[in-house]
Amino acid sequence: MRFLARQALVATLLCLCAGLALRGQTSGQIRGTVVDDEGNPLHGVKVEAVTASATRTTMTGKNGQFRFSLLAPGSYRVTFTREAYSQVEKNATVRLDGTATVNAKLFRLAG
Repeated sequence: MRFLARQALVATLLCLCAGLALRGQTSGQIRGTVVDDEGNPLHGVKVEAVTASATRTTMTGKNGQFRFSLLAPGSYRVTFTREAYSQVEKNATVRLDGTATVNAKLFRLAG
């Protein structure tokens, strides 16, 4: 009888630990790099990540990179905008405790 009680206790503790570990994983992220049509990093690009419930905005750094962290899992539309360049839209799926990589190439507009 003691053996069964010990097994039940161990099983209960394992379930509690697994539940706490999963509870901590409530978000994901999107990151990527934006380049021009020659492959050079583009800084100062406005990047928007839009889902049904929220919009997040950031800018690319000198190396053309951006990152959104602590995003709720789900589908996002990611839009890249910079004056004198084409606008690009891409889709991303953020998974629990995962990273979606979304890279973009913007083309200089004529004129």
